[in-house]
Amino acid sequence: NLYHVNCSALRRMAVSAFSDKDYMRLAISISKAINQTETPVKEKHVRSAIMGTFHEKCAETFWSVALRLPLQDNRITAWKFCHVLHKVLREGHPQALPDSVIHVPMIENLGKLWGHLRDCYGKLIQEYCSLLCVKITFHRRNPRIPGNLMLSSDELDAIGENDVNNYFQLCVEMFDYLDDILTLQKSIFGRWICLDQIQ
Repeated sequence: NLYHVNCSALRRMAVSAFSDKDYMRLAISISKAINQTETPVKEKHVRSAIMGTFHEKCAETFWSVALRLPLQDNRITAWKFCHVLHKVLREGHPQALPDSVIHVPMIENLGKLWGHLRDCYGKLIQEYCSLLCVKITFHRRNPRIPGNLMLSSDELDAIGENDVNNYFQLCVEMFDYLDDILTLQKSIFGRWICLDQIQ
């Protein structure tokens, strides 16, 4: 496939243009975004991770750094990983989604691990991992839909190809994705309601 070969060659050139200094700066930002401190993720570090995907035209650096973090050892780190990954998938370079497909089994296993624990973050991490896997799978099946899900009417018409079956299948997949979003939202807000009642 000539297109695939040309894309691969262009991608290698873009990654080789990514200097060691750029790599280190991005790695530090990702590590600062996904840390063990129970505080909100700093948007400037998330923004750096997102911009890094555009600079290198892929998510290889994000994944190489994220996979070395203590995701299975620290619940805060695991939660922040899910949050930052979601942002990168939504707002990062379009290649971030295909680059993440290979990591779906790791994300699933991370969710299973934390789902077995009975602490406050365990179920939330499990549901967030499930949502991320659904998102990545949805975009693997529908590569013309961007990570932020924003399409013009013309783009949607081109994807549907004026076939009601295509639109129906897309709606079913979107509703599955929406179900996981709502499940996670309900769990997050349910956790806060529960904490308020305890206090």
